[in-house]
Amino acid sequence: MFKLYSKGCEYALRALTYAASRSGNGRFQAKDVCEKADIPESFTRKVFQALTQGGFLQAVRGPGGGYELSRPPEKISLLDVIEAVEGQDTFEHCVLGFPECGGKHPCPLHETWSKAKRQLMAQLEHRTLQDLADSTTRKKRRAYISGG
Repeated sequence: MFKLYSKGCEYALRALTYAASRSGNGRFQAKDVCEKADIPESFTRKVFQALTQGGFLQAVRGPGGGYELSRPPEKISLLDVIEAVEGQDTFEHCVLGFPECGGKHPCPLHETWSKAKRQLMAQLEHRTLQDLADSTTRKKRRAYISGG
C-alpha cells in the first residue's frame, strides 16, 4: 500500500502540531508531547533530533529546559517538515515501487502520479503548521461541544 510518509514523520507532525497549539507557551518537555500527542517515547528522541537538525525545534538545556519552536508555526510549511524527516527526495520515488520508473521508463501510473504529486506538493507547501494546529483545535472544540 502506498504511504505518503513514514510513522516517524507522522509523529513529527503530531509533535509540532502540539507545540504550535500551545500558542506562545514557549518550552515544552518531550514527555508532555508523548503524552498529549500520543507518540511512543521510544520514537520521540529520534524524531526530536531530526526536527532540531531540520531547524524546527531548538533544544534548551539546563533546569527548565526542554524544546521550543525555532520559528513561528505560520512560517513552517508541512512540506518543509515532511522533507526534513523523510528527505528531500521523498516524493521522487515511483508510486508503484518500480526502481526503473522515470521519464525514459515510466510505470503505468507515472504520468498520473506526476500530476497529482505537483498538486499535492503545492498544497503541502502552502499549508503551515499553524493551519494544522488551528484545524486540530477546532476539531477538538467541536467534539467537546457535541459531547464526543
